[in-house]
Amino acid sequence: MVFRALAVSIAVFGALVSAVPVAQGTAREAFHQWGPQISAAPVPARWGQVQELEQVLALQGVPVEYRDNCPAGLEGLYDPRQNKVLMCTNTMPDRSANYWNTLAHESVHVMQVCRNASPLSMGLKGIQREMLEDTPQQEKMYILSAYPPEQRLFELEARWVANNFEPPAVINLLKDSCMAAANRPATQSLLPALLSKTNL
Repeated sequence: MVFRALAVSIAVFGALVSAVPVAQGTAREAFHQWGPQISAAPVPARWGQVQELEQVLALQGVPVEYRDNCPAGLEGLYDPRQNKVLMCTNTMPDRSANYWNTLAHESVHVMQVCRNASPLSMGLKGIQREMLEDTPQQEKMYILSAYPPEQRLFELEARWVANNFEPPAVINLLKDSCMAAANRPATQSLLPALLSKTNL
């Protein structure tokens, strides 16, 4: 039984991280947050923290737009072509933690695009394994079934950050990820620095 679970985890890990897209490819695609019924419990967050994250996104030139006519199951999306985040008011519970989770998730996709449309965990196999271990099995299987191979690592990363890190950490990660190229830290230092400041 233990060996079977281990084999499944190894296979899922391989399927999630084996196909990392070239920089130009994924930047043309919109990142969607689907499947609220299988997401992890949201991190506690206040409405003021949702607004603060919106303001930091706006400073990066990424406006947040709210709509009340999204299809069932869609909570939000980031479209790099239009460089904006869409939040769906008709599909999410009216709770700050849910709004925070979706906005934090889409913010990670913004960070990835800021970093040449590459995962923040590029080359960090240990952190990629940690992300996989921290993600519930049902959510991992959903990523495998709902997203094409070239988006799976991006999606795993976005869910992991949104599901596990407190609002100030996510806001600071966005600032560090998208600051001017001359001043910003190396991509491979972002997630290790984030982990070193938390209890994970």
